[in-house]
Amino acid sequence: MAPANKTLNGLPQLPDCNQSPSAAFEAVVLIVDPLLTQRELDALLPFVSLEKQERIKRFHFVRDTQNALLGDILARVEICRATGLSNKQLAFSTNEYGKPYLTTTLDIHYNISHAGHYIACAIDEQPVGIDIEMMKAVDLKLAERFFSPDEAEYILAATGVLTTRRFFEVWTKKESRIKWEGKGLSKPLPSFSVFDFEEQRAIYYHQVFHDDKAICHLCSAKREEPSVRVMDTAALLGCINL
Repeated sequence: MAPANKTLNGLPQLPDCNQSPSAAFEAVVLIVDPLLTQRELDALLPFVSLEKQERIKRFHFVRDTQNALLGDILARVEICRATGLSNKQLAFSTNEYGKPYLTTTLDIHYNISHAGHYIACAIDEQPVGIDIEMMKAVDLKLAERFFSPDEAEYILAATGVLTTRRFFEVWTKKESRIKWEGKGLSKPLPSFSVFDFEEQRAIYYHQVFHDDKAICHLCSAKREEPSVRVMDTAALLGCINL
């Protein structure tokens, strides 16, 4: 394991990310399987701020701890890759609704989501929202409670596993839209529809990942499809020379 390369502000470099900037509009899905070892976890902690380290250490469950840390690391890796900035140059804050943003430069926006053993990160030059969810059995009364009438009708018109698939298709689109807007749940879920075609002239939903366990959507003002990469934990650790 390579020793941490300490900087003046206490954050080590992310070695392979200090390179020429790459195209910004991108989604990266990290599959965390297997879980990190304690040695790997301890080696990664110094790459994030002391404040974030303290929050991470307060989680009770191993999966939550690792997802919170790896989500932050993944965002840092991708921001460094997109901007050419080093890890020590990155500074973050949150808006009044709790959405994190990069204060170092206003030219890059990012968003993170995680569920189960999946972590998703979106990077763009414009505001972006992303949501990934595990597809599992769900009480369909939630569709009538939290979704607009046309969304609920779309879900309930299906049968079998397609019903679950449609539920989480709509759910991830709605969550990504709320995160794109950056106002949290101050915008009620039933107050808009992902099938509002007038609105979709300005807002686009991109499915960036789907397998038999999870689905992920990205919300953006861009009609063009983002580039998508899927990687495992070994690839991420290799990027930062652990």
